[in-house]
Parts: sequence; C-alpha cells; structure tokens
Amino acid sequence: MAWLRYELTVDRVSDYLSHLVRGRVSRFEVPGFNALNFVMGQALAGGGMASLRNDPWGKGMAQILLSMPIKVPRSCLAKIPGGDGRAAQGLHAVGS
Repeated sequence: MAWLRYELTVDRVSDYLSHLVRGRVSRFEVPGFNALNFVMGQALAGGGMASLRNDPWGKGMAQILLSMPIKVPRSCLAKIPGGDGRAAQGLHAVGS
C-alpha cells in the first residue's frame, strides 16, 4: 500500500484523468481498508443531478484509474501471485 500511496499522487491522478476532470482532485486515505479515495471536482458536467454522468460514471473513472501505469520495484513484482517477477500490464519495473 505504501508504494501505491507514493505513486498515486494527486498530481499524477489529475494529469492522467485531465481529459475527464476539469476541477481539483483531492486524495483521502481510508484507514482500516488500505484504500485511497479520490474526489474529483467538475467531473460530472454540471453536477450529479444535471448530468448523465452520475454514479456509473464514477465507477467508470475508477476502472480508468486502474489502467494508470505505475512504477513498481522488481522486488515487489516477484511477490505478485503467480510471481515469476515479470511485469504485469501497467506495472513498470524499476530498480532491483
């Protein structure tokens, strides 16, 4: 989780989703769940009640965020289940 905290910064997420999000991106940690929650302003084209991009859109943006490439130390890649140490899709090995 610490590596995800390091890689999934507000700036990186904001840049990655800039084609969809026009406002500020905020990140919150969810204690006890090992989760990060991102709040994205001006992402619903006028607000939840005025937009056709409501809850399904939020779920869609979560899926898009799952495709964001991140750098992972080779030592961590070896710990992935089925781990032969090869980089999975979207994971870019760095260092040793």
